[in-house]
Amino acid sequence: MATKRENIIRVQFREPPLASKPRQTDFYFGSLAAIYEEFTPEQIGCRVEHLWNYGVMPDHPYMNKLCVVSREVLTRKQQKRNEP
Repeated sequence: MATKRENIIRVQFREPPLASKPRQTDFYFGSLAAIYEEFTPEQIGCRVEHLWNYGVMPDHPYMNKLCVVSREVLTRKQQKRNEP
């Protein structure tokens, strides 16, 4: 049975960015643009265009004084379905 590999974006803040979640520093997204649906460029420390130009990859994370933005590999097991 084959496994499926996908990329997810992890944003790890140095300090918790949300008052409503005072202990959470790690957030996960499906794309770089999705980060900006939750956070402002000021909270991230750059705009999405900068991350696109930087080329965030699993071995090339973006780091600044506010956070680390990295692309992580997510491995899923292929679901075995009963065929009728």
